[in-house]
Amino acid sequence: VTSKLARISPSVVANGCMIYDYENSKILFQKFIPKADNAFAKFVLDSGISVGIEVHSGERVFTLKRNAESDAHQRYENLETTVVSFDEICNLEWNKVLFALEDEKDYQVLREMVLKFKNGSNFIATAAVLEGRKRNYYEQIPIGVSKASAVRELCRILNIKDGCSYAIGDYYNDVEMLENADICSVPVASPNDIKAIADYVSCECKDGAVANFIDYLTEIQKKI
Repeated sequence: VTSKLARISPSVVANGCMIYDYENSKILFQKFIPKADNAFAKFVLDSGISVGIEVHSGERVFTLKRNAESDAHQRYENLETTVVSFDEICNLEWNKVLFALEDEKDYQVLREMVLKFKNGSNFIATAAVLEGRKRNYYEQIPIGVSKASAVRELCRILNIKDGCSYAIGDYYNDVEMLENADICSVPVASPNDIKAIADYVSCECKDGAVANFIDYLTEIQKKI
């Protein structure tokens, strides 16, 4: 893998809830969960299940409750978080909440809570292979928000021409984005039905899947 980028900015973050300009430390676009729906995190906290809860609010990330899974996620993402109580942040605008589960039983309990919750939020099941093991999450985001919709907004902000959008993703919450891209890639460890969507299967994430995809795009450009 030879591609080297000093910085990628602006970037889609928080599962499409925000576009952040790292070069200028500036939020260019963001969507929020309805404030009334912040209460779902308190509902989960009070349930007694073993869950890590991570709240994204603008440029800040908070931890409402830690567990081994949320710790692994924050290490992998290199996130700096502040441990807080629900009351300390309940009135802030929240972009996204990540619920990290340690075992299948608690995952199913949370799933039932999600199904019963009457709300204006969207809940999506996501997963990632971190530190050699698959981790399961639920993410709470605003209705109508996705990585695909955020990429379209990013193309508008950057005035990217039709035919020049590229995407890489590794799980089911990436499918819409992959299908909307002009050229898309997935890492080799992705589920087979997601790999079937891809124009190019990249190496594993830990080996530099994004850089590998950029190398592939560079070779395509040389042939044009």
